[in-house]
Amino acid sequence: MLTLRPVAAGDLDDLALLAGLLDSMNLPRDPDFLATRIALSEKSFAGRLDDPSEAVYQFVLYDHEAARCVGTSLILAQHGRPGVPYYWLEVSTEERRSSELEARFVHQKLQLRSTEDGPTEVGGLILDPAYRGHPERCGKALSIVRFAYIGAHREWFKREVIAEMLSPFEAPGKNLLWDAFGAKFTGVPYREADHLSARSKQFIADLFPRDPVYATLFPDEVQKVIGQANESAKAAVRILEKVGFHPLNQVDPFDGGPYYGAARDAISSVRGRRELVLPGIPVQQGARSEPDMALLSTEAGGHFRATVVPLGSDDAPIVSEGCRTALDVRSGNRVSVTPLP
Repeated sequence: MLTLRPVAAGDLDDLALLAGLLDSMNLPRDPDFLATRIALSEKSFAGRLDDPSEAVYQFVLYDHEAARCVGTSLILAQHGRPGVPYYWLEVSTEERRSSELEARFVHQKLQLRSTEDGPTEVGGLILDPAYRGHPERCGKALSIVRFAYIGAHREWFKREVIAEMLSPFEAPGKNLLWDAFGAKFTGVPYREADHLSARSKQFIADLFPRDPVYATLFPDEVQKVIGQANESAKAAVRILEKVGFHPLNQVDPFDGGPYYGAARDAISSVRGRRELVLPGIPVQQGARSEPDMALLSTEAGGHFRATVVPLGSDDAPIVSEGCRTALDVRSGNRVSVTPLP
């Protein structure tokens, strides 16, 4: 049985192993950072933060048989707040023509932008490679659980939701755009800048060029990675596009990875979430061949948890006794159903 729930202090070692698979800005493999992140997530789910915009909701996928966390994903309630701006590179084009030379050029330009009233961000999706292709659709579950939670608490989140994707890397810690652009203006290698940005991004405002930069001046191999998601992120992009996300004309200032966005209430997994009262008779296991699956979630008792269940021919969730035990729900409890795309 696999269940999704908020991360807990006892998950630190498992979370560190998962973070080591990607070592991203949202989830670096720094044990001190992860311990602080877990404490912040616990306060966020418990509603114990003075400023809700600082909330970070970190989910884990827990394998009860293996007794360990095998995946994680997160929601940042607001990416870009007063004193903690959200930065991106706006991508635009400029067309130039010369009748004298009978020539036409379209130049791509990068312009640093920022805001202190940023959107909600979903990110940090990491799945143990051994669980890819799992019948309980682990990757989709880790992605959709964020929208199921947003749908249940819309007032806690911004009207716009974004997701940042990593671009291709030449080697761990080596990114072509950073080497050609960011490193020349900051004097630090990618890995150092990425880790520093997890705590402060002030150096971006202080050192990045204020004027537009013509990407045409970069080598061809650098231009090709701007706005391109790496191979490991493409599955996540496909899930996001199925629920309504679309590419924005924005890329990450560090690696040039693309940003995707959607209006919160237009995301199909937010709109499609529905509530029902759990019926009295559990259904036995054995219906996993059903083609349509959904995330069944509950906050009964004040604690969020979820699992993947099949949908029957009447579009109702098939909830076995094992699912009820894992989620600690019983007949008459209110649960939520969010179809998986």
